[in-house]
Amino acid sequence: MGRQEQPLDPRQGPLAEFAFDLRELRRRAGSPPYRRLAAHAHYSASTLAAAASGQRLPSAAVLAAFVTACGGDPEEWERRRIDVHQALTAPPEQEPVPEPEPEPEPDGTPSVAAPAPPPARRGIGRRAVRLAVVAAAVVSLAALVPSDVAARKGGHQRQELRSGGDAQWLRNDSGIPARYRPLIVEAGTLCAVPAVTPALVAAILHAESGFDATLSDPAKDEYGIARWTPRVLRYYLPPDRQATVPEPPFTPEDSIPALGRMLCAIAPELEGVPGDHALNLAAAYRTATWVVQRQDTAALRRIQPYLTRVRTALTRYTPDVPDVPDVPDVPDVPGTRS
Repeated sequence: MGRQEQPLDPRQGPLAEFAFDLRELRRRAGSPPYRRLAAHAHYSASTLAAAASGQRLPSAAVLAAFVTACGGDPEEWERRRIDVHQALTAPPEQEPVPEPEPEPEPDGTPSVAAPAPPPARRGIGRRAVRLAVVAAAVVSLAALVPSDVAARKGGHQRQELRSGGDAQWLRNDSGIPARYRPLIVEAGTLCAVPAVTPALVAAILHAESGFDATLSDPAKDEYGIARWTPRVLRYYLPPDRQATVPEPPFTPEDSIPALGRMLCAIAPELEGVPGDHALNLAAAYRTATWVVQRQDTAALRRIQPYLTRVRTALTRYTPDVPDVPDVPDVPDVPGTRS
């Protein structure tokens, strides 16, 4: 007989509530023993039990296997996992500093206090998300940009765009519709992840829809230039619009920045996964992050034509690298990859 799980109080915080609900999902599936779940999930019984222990968040791949074996929706649960990660890693709110009382004037009348300066904007910090994402996350732009330096860099890039200078990001002769180029460059420069580039954003849009902003595929529940599914797009819209599932049609002004936010959110989850990081991101966008993490051969084989389109377009859209002066050869360093 298996060891009985320790009781959980969902009121103790988001992690406890998440684990409690995972146990409830397993209960609704008939409370199968973890050994039986392991046979379907291809993870050990101890790993699956730890996912519902309330001690730490499971990885995206383990969660997807657990939920799928119990008949749940892995995308919905991944979304929840990202929410919990955000709640656990968000910086504490600072207590407001009370304003000093104005000192009275010599005649006894209170002086008029000088207007308080506007609150300093909090630096945009990296969600070092062992996201997972897919996520990724219930994502605001501030949660995606890795640093103040990246934020300033993004502002500089947008200023260059307004001056018409986007050739450093996208080839001018590549066939990308001119009206979408500013949105594509902004989406591809939201974070300082080397693989997330305007060329990758454009390549995914090409592979998804051929830049067709009117695309509508109700059979797959996918719409717009980035083929968003409404219940997924919801979490990559600005925070004040995430309360409800959006209804198609979806404009490029919503779809393209949301694509950039999602790529930035899921990128940390795919670090270290074998293969080209950019193509892994495209594969995760088309399928799910855990599919790429687990190197699900069958699922990846099904989208091989899609990945070929992305790879071809990425090469076509990426500007030529300028010539640089020759530098002396550097000996290989053990433990590094060429």
